[in-house]
Order: sequence, then structure tokens, then C-alpha cells
Amino acid sequence: MKKAIVPAALVAALGLSQQVNAVEFDGFLTAGLSVHDQDGSTYLDTITDEVRFDNDSKFGLQVTADVSENMQAVAQILAAGSDENFDMDVEWAYLDWQLTQSISLRGGKVKEPVFLISDYIEVGYAFPWIRPPQEVYKNNPINTINGLEALFQTNVSGMSLIFQPYLGTNTEAVPGTNGAVQFDASNFYGASFQIASRSFTLQMSFLQTDVATSDLTGGSLSQFVAQGDAQLISTGLSWDVNNFVGYTEYVTRDISSTQMEGIFPDQDAWYVTLGYRMGNYLPHITVANSEATPITGGNPGVSQDSITLGLRYEINNSAAFKFEIQSTEPDLAVGSAGLFSAAGLPGDFSAGDSATMVSLAVDVIF
Repeated sequence: MKKAIVPAALVAALGLSQQVNAVEFDGFLTAGLSVHDQDGSTYLDTITDEVRFDNDSKFGLQVTADVSENMQAVAQILAAGSDENFDMDVEWAYLDWQLTQSISLRGGKVKEPVFLISDYIEVGYAFPWIRPPQEVYKNNPINTINGLEALFQTNVSGMSLIFQPYLGTNTEAVPGTNGAVQFDASNFYGASFQIASRSFTLQMSFLQTDVATSDLTGGSLSQFVAQGDAQLISTGLSWDVNNFVGYTEYVTRDISSTQMEGIFPDQDAWYVTLGYRMGNYLPHITVANSEATPITGGNPGVSQDSITLGLRYEINNSAAFKFEIQSTEPDLAVGSAGLFSAAGLPGDFSAGDSATMVSLAVDVIF
């Protein structure tokens, strides 16, 4: 990680006694554009039939500061084009206390280790896609919690074993309501178990939470008010062997109450990515599927299939260029527009039709 020089006056003002080089900064940036071929429709809330740069473009900065020999303060600041035109957010911020070589505790705003790339999901340079397969990754509306996380890790026969239990609470806006409906998660707990070697990573995780939604408009969106509990279970595997690269994940989401299922229906989703590295080039293909189990009159959920052809080119050790073309087929037969907005697709779009999207991006780390 690259060091950053902190002005002496600021250090004095903060009363810091550590050396200046105890504060480290890492940055990442993605500049991307996307467009699809369906007039008047929106995909993933921001991608339309006009070239737009906001869905995937982002800038992030991670700050790590030594508090003592076995304690660090860690934060990530993120500005994303899809979030109110690059509004700056503290994505996560926590205190990391290293109890032993194998055990550490984290407290504050921590990242949930739900999926294979949850820990670095915003750092586009770290994975092959422009964006991870959304059929799977859109199933968890809350990516961080305010709470505690423990990290137990050890090495066995050249493999790393990691166990991460966590608990906490959080509040987020319900997707698709422009912030008018609030999603509250309490009694939130979960855990992740990971086995990793130089050539593969296997991860299994679960989470459980009580959930409640509230209408912030004063009653005009009362149909979105509900209570219940939710469970999410996921399994993922990635590998890199003899230039063959692969990722696959499966997730199932189960909602307890019929009332809550009307807003967040039960869903199952999976994807498989296969690629082959040829020097600086990594061509890859991803097949993905999501199936919802909606209740009558409720949210139809996300039911769709997609195939994505992509190419990653290593510009240098800190930058990569990516190109993708994706064909998406929403399951209109069950009333789902997939990941297109509730406003839907053009009137002449029928069951069995597919939409085509083209995306380009440059990812940089520094």
C-alpha cells in the first residue's frame, strides 16, 4: 500500500503520537459507460438506451491508521456516479483489534462477508467483470452493518481457513422507492466460512435478520409497510488454474411473512463465469439466472436469464480495460421485468425477447 504524508500541523491538532507513516491511503477508480437497446427503459436504476457514465463510475479511498501496535482504524470513502451524482459516503469504518495472530475483533460499520467478493466489491480492478453478476449480488439490499465482527484465521496444509461471525443492525432505503421507504434490519447476525489456497477459494455464508419497512411519506406508500424476518444463504467458488479462471455462486433468499414477501419475494439465483488468460488478455463468459417466488399481487421480484461475453485487458500493473456485451431475457411470462425498472419495457417487448447491453470501463488502483 502506498504511504501518504499527513501535514504535521494536522497531526498535532489531532493529538496523534504515532509516526506520520502510520497512516496509509489506497485508492481506486472506475470510469465506465453503458447503454442498452430498449427505448425508454432503465436497467439497474441508471442504465438506459442513451450512453451514460454514472452506473459504474466511482472513486474510492481506503484509509488505514495505526492506533497502537495491535490496533488499527480502517475506513473506506466512496463516491459513486449511481449514488446521487457522486455524493461522498463512508462505505465502512471500523476499529480492528488484533487479539492474537489468529483472532481479531472489528467494531463500527463493517462489511458483511456474504459473497465471494464482498470485501472488495467496489474495487473493479480486483475482479474480471465490469460489475459482478447482478442476478446474485442484488439479492442482499444491505452490504454493511453497524455492529461487531470477529475474524478467526489459521493455515492448514498450505490453505487459509477463515471464519467470520458478525452481528449488528442497519437501515437502508428500499430499492426502487427513491428513498421514500426505509428498510430496518435488527437482530442481524451471520457468519462466513472460507477455505483458500493459491489456486482456489471456497466460501459458504448465511445471515438472519428481523426486518421492518416504514413509509417516510406519511402514508402514500403504506403498501410497502411490513414486518418479518429474512434469511440468506450463499455458496461460492473461484479458481485460477493453468490460466483457466472461474467463478460460480449460488444464493437463496427466504422471507418469513407473506406481508414482507409482497415487497421482497423469496428468490434463488446463480451464475457461472469461465475465462482463459492469454498474456494480458482475459476473455470470459458468464451465464446467470434469477428466479423469484412472488405472492399474488406482490412484487414479482427478479426473474431473468443473462449471458455476458467479456474481455479484460491488463494495461499495466495498476490499470485494466474491460469490455462486455450482455444479452438479458426477463421472464415476462411470470410478470417480472427482471432488473429493469418497474416502469417496464417497451410495449412491443414480448415474453422470450432479450435486451442487449454494451459496457466499457477502465479500472485503476493507486
